[in-house]
Amino acid sequence: MAAFMAWAASAGEALVDPGAPLGPARTVSAGSVTDGPADGPVSGYSILDAPDLDSAVALVSGHPFISRGGSLQVSTAALPG
Repeated sequence: MAAFMAWAASAGEALVDPGAPLGPARTVSAGSVTDGPADGPVSGYSILDAPDLDSAVALVSGHPFISRGGSLQVSTAALPG
């Protein structure tokens, strides 16, 4: 963690969002939820406040990207606070 904090300090104001370590993931597609990360590159992200991974998956299941045939990765993150 010290090495990351040193890097973050060296980036200064250019570091807009330091991110957070990701934990377990599920991939949500039309009609299915599978354990593990989604295939392919990440093309965007949203941050949801949910009590657990199952609750976040439920929130994402109605996302319009899924209804267009896409799939979304839902991961837990350890946000500072």
